[in-house]
Amino acid sequence: MNKEPENKNHKHTVHFVLVQSYLVFLLAILIGVFFDTLLKGKLFSNDIYKYIGFLMLIISSLVIFWAQNTSHDYKNKKLKDESMSHFEHGPYKYLRNPTHLSVFIMTLGFGLIINSFFSIIFATVAYVLTKILFLRKEEKMLEKKYGETYVGYKKKVKNWI
Repeated sequence: MNKEPENKNHKHTVHFVLVQSYLVFLLAILIGVFFDTLLKGKLFSNDIYKYIGFLMLIISSLVIFWAQNTSHDYKNKKLKDESMSHFEHGPYKYLRNPTHLSVFIMTLGFGLIINSFFSIIFATVAYVLTKILFLRKEEKMLEKKYGETYVGYKKKVKNWI
């Protein structure tokens, strides 16, 4: 007996919106590398920026892991305690979109490692576009799902950059 998923239209889930925004970052790197190959655009002659980029990759990966772990732990604890608030745990105490900001920092770090001028430019453009196009949509979905709880959280925890 096959059990049908609750939400048959996955295009209207928060996770689908986030995946789309992350794909924009991947596209930014690929387009950046393409333009760097064509135009020979290099940023730095000093290797210190590769180490900074590597550090950015590590830190952003840790924040993503922390955010994902926090979400997973919340789901498990929520099953035991229905009154538990969804927000303001882990990195969500400080950022409304810690994974999104971390993917941006990771993309910038990768651009520094490969010394790609255009990857850094396109990653920055991708960050602005995804905040405008995808994160606004995500926040509307969360407001609809959680109502005043999420609106109060938005007032308390500001969006960075």
